[in-house]
Amino acid sequence: MTKRESNILKCLAIMLMLFHHLFMYADQPDFPQLVYGPLLANPWRLASVGLLSKLCVTLFVFITAYGTTRSFLGDSMDDCRRLTAKSVRRLVRLLVNFQFVYIVAFILCPLGGKSWFTLYSPSRLENLAFAFFDFMGLSYILQTPSYNSAWWYMSFAITLVLLLPWLIKLCRSLGAYVLLPGLLLARWLDVEFVLFRYLLISLLGIVLAEYGTVERVKDWYDRAKLPAKAALLLFSLAVTAAVSVLWLRAGDNLLDIYEALLCLPVALLTLLIPGRIPYINSAAEFVGKHSMNMFFIHAFIYQNWFYDFTYSLRYPLLIYLFLFASSLAASALIEQLKKWLRIERLTELISRRLCRTMQPI
Repeated sequence: MTKRESNILKCLAIMLMLFHHLFMYADQPDFPQLVYGPLLANPWRLASVGLLSKLCVTLFVFITAYGTTRSFLGDSMDDCRRLTAKSVRRLVRLLVNFQFVYIVAFILCPLGGKSWFTLYSPSRLENLAFAFFDFMGLSYILQTPSYNSAWWYMSFAITLVLLLPWLIKLCRSLGAYVLLPGLLLARWLDVEFVLFRYLLISLLGIVLAEYGTVERVKDWYDRAKLPAKAALLLFSLAVTAAVSVLWLRAGDNLLDIYEALLCLPVALLTLLIPGRIPYINSAAEFVGKHSMNMFFIHAFIYQNWFYDFTYSLRYPLLIYLFLFASSLAASALIEQLKKWLRIERLTELISRRLCRTMQPI
């Protein structure tokens, strides 16, 4: 999977995330009244699509696991200190990007009608401690308040960055057989806990990357004749539809399995159809590059700052387009601020300093 293809999948993931957060509760009595069209003709249908759009996180995890594994191809991974240093560099990049958005959002705190001094707790000391935990992306792990409900993912992302090299080593030792114990382990550790819920898709991404599955399927697709190509696409569509129906009917009991089964055909269809259409793939790649900032900032726009305006648009399509466009514009502004403030240079400096401290004396 190339960098461009991963960005195209990230575009799909962030688009699903926006839909999920906007409309997953559309069938609840206290949800704002909307005007429904022929496609999503009632609140239940809108909420159902919003529920299925929870696949966004699974896609992000799959992209991360697959891409990280491919980056280690040809690497014996015997030097534990080097693996740790590489993870630290990834972690610093993730945290610095997150913390920059955190600072921007914190400065704009009064825009949402909140006070800097009581954002997390009426106690000044607790407020400061909780702010630090949130700033470090640890609020979900420590079960402390967070400024943004969507930032729970930071705790998982930190865990994933640190664990992936060791999971890759484990998968190389056990091969595809690691999937079964991984599935059993996730259920034994309580799959309802979100940090374990994505263990299966993480292992699946690693195993598929080790065998170059995406690359093999693309090569086969390019060589195949039209009937074979059509059969693959129709099969992927059928699996997507079947798993979606099972998910909606069965609920969240086997959610990790449904998401893993749904992730693969959806990713394949995205790469083989819109991912190969000129202009559309370029636009998707552009959005994918901004997906991280859009994830960090979008909840503030529709929850904290412009909630009334967002849902006053009444039409789901208009509501979605507003959040998508405003999140993308906010991300572009954030990236420009980073350039002016040379955040990339700061990230490299911090990474080098941390890695240097890890060197033996």
